[in-house]
Amino acid sequence: SFNLFKIYYMNNQRGLKTGFEERLDSVAEKIINNDKCSIPGLVVLAKRGSDLYHKSFGLADKEKQLPMELDAQFRCFSMTKVFASAIALMLKEEGLLELDATVGKYIPSFDKNFDVIEEPIYGEADVNQIPYTSFMSGKTTNLPYVKKEAKNKILVKHCMAESAGIGYDMWTDFDLAFEQPIFGHQYGVVQSLRRQNGIGYYSSNSIIGQNATLEEYCDAIAAAGYLASEPGTFSYGLGALLLGRIIEVIWEKKVGRFVRFSEICNQKLFSPLNMDTAAFFLDDGDPRTSKIPQLYGAVAKDSSEKLEVKPYRDCLPNVESFPNTVTTDQYQGFRKCESGDTGSCMTVQDYAKFYEMLLADGLAADGTKILDSRSVKELTYGKFSGLNRESKIAQAFGLTGAHASFNYGWALEPKTDKLPHCNQWSGYANNHGRLYIEEEAYILVFPQFMASTPAGFPIGDTLIKEPLVQAFLSEWI
Repeated sequence: SFNLFKIYYMNNQRGLKTGFEERLDSVAEKIINNDKCSIPGLVVLAKRGSDLYHKSFGLADKEKQLPMELDAQFRCFSMTKVFASAIALMLKEEGLLELDATVGKYIPSFDKNFDVIEEPIYGEADVNQIPYTSFMSGKTTNLPYVKKEAKNKILVKHCMAESAGIGYDMWTDFDLAFEQPIFGHQYGVVQSLRRQNGIGYYSSNSIIGQNATLEEYCDAIAAAGYLASEPGTFSYGLGALLLGRIIEVIWEKKVGRFVRFSEICNQKLFSPLNMDTAAFFLDDGDPRTSKIPQLYGAVAKDSSEKLEVKPYRDCLPNVESFPNTVTTDQYQGFRKCESGDTGSCMTVQDYAKFYEMLLADGLAADGTKILDSRSVKELTYGKFSGLNRESKIAQAFGLTGAHASFNYGWALEPKTDKLPHCNQWSGYANNHGRLYIEEEAYILVFPQFMASTPAGFPIGDTLIKEPLVQAFLSEWI
């Protein structure tokens, strides 16, 4: 990804060019005022060496005309995954977790044989069909599929590399919306089969809003017994949710009592790093709730190329069986599913403290050791072997390993002759972070503009992420 970024300055002096602030302001303002799709608001935090850029733009809520503030409480979505991997590496340091062990070693319900759902090849026997209702369109489509017994067991490292076979259902929604075979229909089939078995979890429309604890959620996935890919094949989705439950199980054995995943994150990451705003769910009356921006998306107008930006809940059809709770899941509803996959929220400044710890070789600002140096190296340079990185979704994401690959909760992009070594990933709301550990640099771009609206999906990279990252790189000296 980001093949456009050709400007790369290397020098012993690490910083940003004089006047960088004004030029980055201009790029961000163009995103807010884009003619085709005006992104309501965002916060950008970028740093190289001692030079820092931290600004807010636009509106947190355009209907109420509330400005975006630097202390906005952002939904991090899939930028949570790397936290789960970091804690897993802490447990590995203590000899409590084996990355090559089966998930069934830690979660007994996963000690079983799963069925892998595949799209049928023409002329294949034993083809089944199941209706799938798209939360993006509200339309129901009969999807053909075949079942095959999984050849491999799900391993812990598969959860970290999002190759556990438990992909998001929304990949099928995109295929149906664009009428193109981008990702595959097996993701939607698996969700429908789970629901047919009476398990109402696992919808990208209420991604952390389920009435289930991590234990209940994981056991339900196991009870249904279906995977969207062979374990070890990139199938991006709920791997880090499983990893969060594994961490809970190990922690309980370690301390002799059950501790929720969110509290483990507080103890091992958020509190020692002074990430004071970081949380999974906010209680009623928590003042951080008022700082959460509105969640937006886009829909196409019939007679114009310009997209209509609306609150996310108004961009999707009202499907009774798929309540759209993503906007409010952090501060309303059940608040049970503490997902290492997509559940955290915090200010951008607090998220940056995780990057700062990695730049400091695992130390907090006060010198407290968070991660061993070897774990920092593994998290930022490690690439798992023995994985299938040729799936449709790996190809669509540019994660085949040719340049980038997904490993410890984020993507690894090794150094090239044009670009520095980078770890990067995004979230559901087109929020994005890139850490350049060899260059004492990073950039965080946080809008709240959902990819899971048909008109919003294609523009996240080109309209929001790429211009700011390219501009940031062009300012290096």
